[in-house]
Amino acid sequence: MKKQRVPGTWARGFALAPLCVASLALAAQLPLGTLAARGAENTSSDVRTNRFDEKTVQQWTREQPLDQAPSRVSEDLPLSDQENRGSWVKFEPMWDEFNGPSLDSTKWTVGMSWWQGRQPAWFDPANVVVRDGQLRLAMRKTAVPEQAQQHGYRDYTSAALHTKARSSYGYYEVKARAMNSAGSSSFWFQQEDGRAYPGWATEIDVFELCGKSPTHDQRYYMTVHVSATPQEKRHWQVGSFWPAPWRFAEQFHVYGFEWGRDQLRWYADGQLVHTVQNTHWHQPLYLIFDSETMPDWFGMPNDADLPSTFSIDYVRAWKH
Repeated sequence: MKKQRVPGTWARGFALAPLCVASLALAAQLPLGTLAARGAENTSSDVRTNRFDEKTVQQWTREQPLDQAPSRVSEDLPLSDQENRGSWVKFEPMWDEFNGPSLDSTKWTVGMSWWQGRQPAWFDPANVVVRDGQLRLAMRKTAVPEQAQQHGYRDYTSAALHTKARSSYGYYEVKARAMNSAGSSSFWFQQEDGRAYPGWATEIDVFELCGKSPTHDQRYYMTVHVSATPQEKRHWQVGSFWPAPWRFAEQFHVYGFEWGRDQLRWYADGQLVHTVQNTHWHQPLYLIFDSETMPDWFGMPNDADLPSTFSIDYVRAWKH
């Protein structure tokens, strides 16, 4: 298994950190229970977290081509588990088909109170809309408010929103198409400021996609981060990318994430493409969609490609 260097980002406000991982082969069908089962979701007293870091967390990334995608028999089950071997039941707080006339304000908060976007693009609430059965996040070349300019934002606006509920273990699936520009299209989990689970700061990037790039437009980036535990404050990350056989901006695809106590699993069109040993990611987090300018990673979008739109047909969630 080869090493990968992924320039994923932590907490969106911190500087980019180099990724240093030992990509140890982890069997794709490794059963849950590899580590001792955890009970309650709050694991702040779990001293085992000191035993793991970016050099020892095991991960696996698919290298062989995809098989034939599974057939969708039931819309009520994950695409990767249409036989419901996982005994999944619907988790309503994070399930949205976006079929209403507007965003469901009982489930979503537009923007992020703890962060206003990656400069130069500022999160503009007007860039989040529900239209024609889809959630749409836009990036535009436009002026930003004077107050935002004082914090380094200029000339570009983007979009973000997060669920009102937090969650951890479960299965999360979206059908999405990335924006056709160098603006990012991202699906991730994070809490706001650590008050809910003192001492903990973690993040899971289910995907960070670039829809238009000579390098990145077929790389499915998946990264997990730790910035603090009750024992230490130090950022590290583990991640990889899977080379997809399609451009993310061309059409909709189904992306799944299974969050288990002992293992994290990523799926593309119902097929497993990446796994990471779950050593730290046990705190309930917000589910987040956003778009950002990534000057140091994807490069700035070409103005001729703007406005561009990250489109989400649905988000679905299940618990065991």
